Amino acid sequence: MKYLIIMPDYTGSGIRDEFEGEISLNDLDLPIDFINEFTSWHNEYREIIPLDNEERKKRCAQIEKLDTQGIEITKKLIKLIPKGAKIKYFSEGKLRYLFAN
Repeated sequence: MKYLIIMPDYTGSGIRDEFEGEISLNDLDLPIDFINEFTSWHNEYREIIPLDNEERKKRCAQIEKLDTQGIEITKKLIKLIPKGAKIKYFSEGKLRYLFAN
């Protein structure tokens, strides 16, 4: 079983193994459709990361949309990992965990 964290990251892949650190989506042997969806979401979320709290408040609706997408992506990933996975979703926009299975 894998223990993963989905966490938008400015320079990394956006996915971490809780014990081994950052990993690539390609290392998880996932369908290309999922990798493309994840990459698109992650690239959009990267715009939020450098913003200060005031700017984040102004983009509340965008952050909410991205977090909703991120949680849905997390749920898809849970089903795609062979042998199962425990996955947490961390909202970079809200600076807290929003989902864990």
